Amino acid sequence: MSRINVCPACNADAHGVKSRIAFEHTCGKGELNKEQFETIANAIREQSAPEWQQADTGGYLLLRILFGDAQRYAMAYGVAIQTGLGKTFAAQRYANEGKNAFYVKCEEDMRLIDLLSAIARAIGAMKFPNKVVDLQDKLIKLIECYEEPLIIFDDMHLLKMHVRGYAIRFYKKMINHLGIVVLGTDDLRNSIVEGARLNKEIASEIYNCIGRRFVTLGQLGPRDVELVCKANGIAEADVIDDIKDLSKGSLHNTASLIKQYKAEGRL
Repeated sequence: MSRINVCPACNADAHGVKSRIAFEHTCGKGELNKEQFETIANAIREQSAPEWQQADTGGYLLLRILFGDAQRYAMAYGVAIQTGLGKTFAAQRYANEGKNAFYVKCEEDMRLIDLLSAIARAIGAMKFPNKVVDLQDKLIKLIECYEEPLIIFDDMHLLKMHVRGYAIRFYKKMINHLGIVVLGTDDLRNSIVEGARLNKEIASEIYNCIGRRFVTLGQLGPRDVELVCKANGIAEADVIDDIKDLSKGSLHNTASLIKQYKAEGRL
């Protein structure tokens, strides 16, 4: 059996190794069985693998423009985008590279406190209150200290309508200072537009806040797959054509196919 000497501060347990095993074995105090060794080795390989390279696809460029505009001018935008066009990658990249831009991943069954806690984690708050009003007040004070802050809410279609409405009202407490972009699928746009048409209060409030329109992205551009392939080291025209055919208009599939080809030399 193999022994591996790694500092216990590593995140081996984040990749499926129980913390006790990670602590005891990565310090060289015990022996790893084959499965445990492979789990840690795979995690190390993943962390040392070349970073995925961004390509200037049509969707990526448009989202960057919207994020920058919302941040610079404290605007609110709604974006309805088909799954697989790279919205999450673009949003996370912008937040990671930019200044005072914060990415919040929306999830099903989020309560108000869950949403506020996600915002708190995004802006780097280490400790925060567990009551909605207290946490809201603390976040407003923190965000008001930032110059040109931006919050990107990803997958907002997953939230219940009253939680979506709360996110908008949270933004409106800092209007003219905070920018927001809400990202979702057509489900988000349809529910908001239809709700506003029926004069439902929350839907109408959200729709009015984003200027009574959604920016929509429905499909990849004709050269998007090619751009992603070339940015990530694949230049052969026949391989690019095969990836384009197999990807079925999804950058998720494109990324998987590129990684498969680079690892195995075939599709």
